[in-house]
Amino acid sequence: MAIEACLAFLTNCVSEGAKSLFNPITRQISDVFKYQSYIDELKVQVKQLGYKREMVQQPVNHARLQGDELYEGVTDWLHSVDEFISEGVAKSIIDDEERAKKFCFKGLCPNLMSRYKLSKQAAKAAEAAAGLVGKGNFSNVSYRPTPKSTGLNDGKDNEAFDSRMKVFQDVMEALKDDKLNIIGVYGMGGVGKTTLVKQVAKKVMEDKLIDKVVMAEVIQNPDPQKIQDKLASDLGMKFDLNDSIHHRASRLRERLKQEKRVLIILDNIWTKLELDAVGIPSGDVDEKDREDDQRRCTIILTSRSRDLLCIDMNSQKNFWIDALSKEEALQLFEKIVGDSTKISAFQSIANEIIERCGGLPVALSTVANALKTKERDFWKDALNQLRRSDAREIHGMQANVYTSIKLSHDFLESEEAKSLFRLCGLYSEGHAIQVSDLLRYGVGWGLFENVYTLEEARSRVHRLIDNLKSSCLLLDGDAEDEAKMHDVIHVVAVSIAAEKRMFNIPNVADLEKKMEETIRKDPIAISLPQRDIQELPERLQCPNLQLFLLSAEGNGRMQISDLFFEGTKELKVLSLTRIPFSSLPSSLGRLINLQTLCLDWCQLEDVAAIGQLKKLEILSFRDSDIKQLPLEIGQLTRLQLLDLSNCRSLVVIAPNLISKFSQLEELYMGDSFSQWDKVEGGSTASLAELKGLSKLTTLEIQFWDAQILPQDLVSVELQRYKICIGEAWRMWGVNSETSRMVELDGLENVSSLLENYGTKMLLKEAEEIHLNELKSVQNVAHELDDGEGFPRLKHLRVESCSEILLIVGSVGRVHCTVFPLLESLSLWFLNKLETICDSQLTEDQSFSNLRIIGVQSCHKLKHLFSFSMAKNLLRLQKVEVFVCDDLEMIVGKC
Repeated sequence: MAIEACLAFLTNCVSEGAKSLFNPITRQISDVFKYQSYIDELKVQVKQLGYKREMVQQPVNHARLQGDELYEGVTDWLHSVDEFISEGVAKSIIDDEERAKKFCFKGLCPNLMSRYKLSKQAAKAAEAAAGLVGKGNFSNVSYRPTPKSTGLNDGKDNEAFDSRMKVFQDVMEALKDDKLNIIGVYGMGGVGKTTLVKQVAKKVMEDKLIDKVVMAEVIQNPDPQKIQDKLASDLGMKFDLNDSIHHRASRLRERLKQEKRVLIILDNIWTKLELDAVGIPSGDVDEKDREDDQRRCTIILTSRSRDLLCIDMNSQKNFWIDALSKEEALQLFEKIVGDSTKISAFQSIANEIIERCGGLPVALSTVANALKTKERDFWKDALNQLRRSDAREIHGMQANVYTSIKLSHDFLESEEAKSLFRLCGLYSEGHAIQVSDLLRYGVGWGLFENVYTLEEARSRVHRLIDNLKSSCLLLDGDAEDEAKMHDVIHVVAVSIAAEKRMFNIPNVADLEKKMEETIRKDPIAISLPQRDIQELPERLQCPNLQLFLLSAEGNGRMQISDLFFEGTKELKVLSLTRIPFSSLPSSLGRLINLQTLCLDWCQLEDVAAIGQLKKLEILSFRDSDIKQLPLEIGQLTRLQLLDLSNCRSLVVIAPNLISKFSQLEELYMGDSFSQWDKVEGGSTASLAELKGLSKLTTLEIQFWDAQILPQDLVSVELQRYKICIGEAWRMWGVNSETSRMVELDGLENVSSLLENYGTKMLLKEAEEIHLNELKSVQNVAHELDDGEGFPRLKHLRVESCSEILLIVGSVGRVHCTVFPLLESLSLWFLNKLETICDSQLTEDQSFSNLRIIGVQSCHKLKHLFSFSMAKNLLRLQKVEVFVCDDLEMIVGKC
């Protein structure tokens, strides 16, 4: 008190002018001697802050127990309080209090400097503590969080597999593109679409590319209200019970607009879903909102159907998930089984089981989980069941695999597509499915409605196959006319077909017993594909059987009883492959309803009985050993397709027989009959008979002598043809996508052929031309096409033509467009070829579509392209040159 009185006295004594200088000094001196009161005040505030912290901590603890989220301000306040009380300024000041009480100058004077500093710190800290107390008045410390999208953390590590990593990265890149607002992911059931998009969802949230992810499963019979409920739940909102679906959609749309950028995943779409009706902005909104909505909202759709995504849902980019590779399948299988010793012990069984799961993660995981605790006998039994194509007997298979694939079948757009899928299930497992066979069987069985020509049927088959591929029930084959089916899909297809009384009989030891079991089920279709069969029942008693397929792969000893077809009067489609017939079964002639008969790769002698099958529309002897086509065949006046391809032993076709097939649309005689008579009505068939086939649209044929070619044969309206004029049928390397192809082989006088026998029209319309061992041709474009430039040609192969000097050339400039559609050019063993083009091309379209060129053993060729040709090669991708000794440069003069 004395010190404070003294300070007051000094202040009053000084002049008013000095007060402005003296006041700060007096405050500092005052702070020195008030330090204790400041520290006491700090202690009070720290105690108050502790009380406040306790009041806040209790509701915080309760919120955490309830799974609620703390407000960020509450979390920050608690952190600041803990730091202030326990670790920060307050603790340091209070700890320094004792040091400030000590005296200096041998105990004669207080430590004024320490007290001054401590006083200032205490005053400031007390003020800060009071501020923290005031900020701790929270009316609510937490909130109920928006539910995380269900199952987003269930995504397994797709990126562990290379095949998945690529798709994963592609989808991630697509999500970064603001121009894309609807992205599709498609693949067969069980292939891992849902797993992949969940992984994508996790990644975009981790990388902060998206602020919110919501997800709903659509299923095969979508309920818009359930979809709305799921999306609303993920967004933390609720609808009123009385809200109409339109009002819910409006509220959901407005809620989605509140997110800066949101990812919506609609999983497992089976049919068209009206996004705007649900409340999902899709771009089909008012023009002024469209750009903002698209930038704000990105949609990922998963489906088994590519067409559904592209056509019905307007997805802008689609990504296909294929089955796992063999290596990836083994990796997954081993990971689930876990016991590497067991896999090693059962390796051969494991390998086949993995192969038969077709790379489907669902199938692999289902089977692997069923086997991982089992012993060898259980593994062998599981494999046997897979071999017998009864997926439902595998533990867990029905729920996880069979059902998912069957759903794909059930949801196909038409009964025709379902029938074609079941028909594919009658093929041998793992073998290519020939599209041409599906056409022939389907037409004979009457699967296609409202089709009246083979051309219409072919279009229908291709559309249905594309539909099956889109639904991932079929895959592309190795060739254009082939399709493939995954083994697991095949297993389910066999089972589904059996439900419709269509039976694919496995290669069992006791065929007789299996056939008896099948016959008792009153089948409408039976297939014994690729079977080693020695003996069949004497009589096939199946009164409702409509389709029977048999392919023998044994040693050629199997015989079919004369009575075999007695009990199959309703049969419409019959295919017998690789059967060594000494004579056809007599009962075959009683199949009065038969419409498709295929006797491919068979040994055939007398086939006259076929003439009794008056309803026959499709008849095939492809690759068979048949010597004569008898007159009785002429009774088949309803025949639309006759296939004699590769019947190299065929030497006799009665004259005027072919002309009786007035309904014939397709005739296949490539690498077959060569004994054509020059005149009509001679000792054997003549090409002139083809002129009477007014409905012919497809022709494959070979004749050695160009002089027997009718002048007006090419006037027939052929949509597809493969015509070989010359010594050898060399249709190897034919591009399957081309429909009109001509081969000239070993001809001496080509100019006479072109002038007198109408071949120029065939060449002009051709999409593919092969020229082999021609004599007296020097300039391909000038001599074979009258300078018109082959306007439709896509593929040209010139081989061993000893006189050819160039492909395109004339005096001066070439003014017309040459080879505007040509994609590939092959030049082999042309000893005199000097250049491809020796003239100035004036048209930019010449060679403008060329992608591939291959040159081999053209020893006089000095350069590949002239400058005028090279400047048009904007699409060139591949150039292969082999053994061209004089080649100096790629681009030369002209």
